[in-house]
Amino acid sequence: MKKLTFTLSIIYILLLTACSKRTEERTPEPGKKTYKVSLAAEKEIVSLDGAEASSLVTPLKNLVNQLTFIIFNAETGSEYHRATQTSDAPDLGQIYFDLPIGEYIFIAVGSKSPFGINKYYRDNEVPILLPLSEANMQYWQPNPTMADKHYKTDDTFYAKSRVSIGGNQTVNLTLQRVVGKLEVIVEDVQEYIVDLNFEATGFMLDNQKTFGRIDDNAGYEVSSTNGPISIYILSTERPILIEISGGGVRKTLSVPIYRNKRTIVKGKLLAPSTPASFSVSINDQWLVDSAVVHF
Repeated sequence: MKKLTFTLSIIYILLLTACSKRTEERTPEPGKKTYKVSLAAEKEIVSLDGAEASSLVTPLKNLVNQLTFIIFNAETGSEYHRATQTSDAPDLGQIYFDLPIGEYIFIAVGSKSPFGINKYYRDNEVPILLPLSEANMQYWQPNPTMADKHYKTDDTFYAKSRVSIGGNQTVNLTLQRVVGKLEVIVEDVQEYIVDLNFEATGFMLDNQKTFGRIDDNAGYEVSSTNGPISIYILSTERPILIEISGGGVRKTLSVPIYRNKRTIVKGKLLAPSTPASFSVSINDQWLVDSAVVHF
């Protein structure tokens, strides 16, 4: 499987101050030696389609609209620091903070869709702190009702590394895509609708297990009249349920989704209902919209 990866370098330099759009930070204990931590994206080109070289380049700001870094104390599991950047930041991918000697877990989450850490409804900007075993990300929802969560999935990436800090050093984080893509092609109906169910709304930061569910009563409907149907899916641990309707016919399919792969559902609605009326294939190659990334 060809994975989208890019490398982030964390460089630890002794300093007294910190900066870069912080949302929460713990004050180091008095008398403890602290280090200036600089997190920077290395400027590399990573090919996703197996090509030897390509002139296509996608900058980081085109891949994510939000990039959040969370640091946990590895011994206690408590959150130590959090920093969030948006794609309009001139220093996207660059953060600075003070860090005393110790062992930490570094996590980075980036997505095209805005998201919250430990909360799914933006009622205020006060951060909610949870231990690593309970910490999570969820795409922002338009209302606080648990049973009325909407489809908000978009291209999303994750990285995690456990590091012992004992002096100046560099740590590399590799962000990997955590979503798959669903494509639906109906060959005998020009206009059709896909209704999506069982999609997750977030995942746990420690083990990346997805949870939550969009409102299956409303689901998420997308029409072919707006162009080819291609939908990002976060729920990759279990099949999702899709309903395809058009020409007065509706068919329901259970479809597996895999990270960084395309699931292609192709067939005919007006054909007799047989297992062969629709085929499901998995393509390892991601589309050319992000075939090569450059940081």
